[in-house]
Amino acid sequence: MAEEATQQALVLAPPNQNPSPFFPLDRRVMQLWRCGDALGYGIFWLSALVVVLALSWFRVGWALPLLSGWVALVLLTLAWVVWYPTRAYQAWSWRIDGRVLETRSGIWFKHTRLLPLSRLQHIDLESGPLARRFGLASLILHTAGTQNASLTIPGLDAAYAEQLRNWLVELGGQDVA
Repeated sequence: MAEEATQQALVLAPPNQNPSPFFPLDRRVMQLWRCGDALGYGIFWLSALVVVLALSWFRVGWALPLLSGWVALVLLTLAWVVWYPTRAYQAWSWRIDGRVLETRSGIWFKHTRLLPLSRLQHIDLESGPLARRFGLASLILHTAGTQNASLTIPGLDAAYAEQLRNWLVELGGQDVA
């Protein structure tokens, strides 16, 4: 029985290889995420302020509690906008070991995604106006399939993302375009 357990442990043990290192995202992605969140939350909180002021106009007694609640929630949102991108950046990493692209992300719920490079169908390079302002781009790798058939690496330097895309296309051969 002990011999069988030892054999099973040997089969399940990973081979003794030096895996390639994990790379972080570009540090500028934290600023990008903060700006994007600040814009989105800012629009929401300005709209909420209009509602609070309108309610305060009709119900004068509600003005102080409503404005106090609004200010408290805005301050909590600002704290979130400052804290969350730093933690998300620290949790994000990626690597390519020649056959597989692996990404790790998630603050509360950890996500590890493996994409066999042999399954790679095509690669997109995406950079919105705010990302271009920071000189960043996202690499989107697509595989065959319908559900969870793509993997995104956000926050790469735009020039590096283009080089990485071209290298992956060369590595993938005829199937990747």
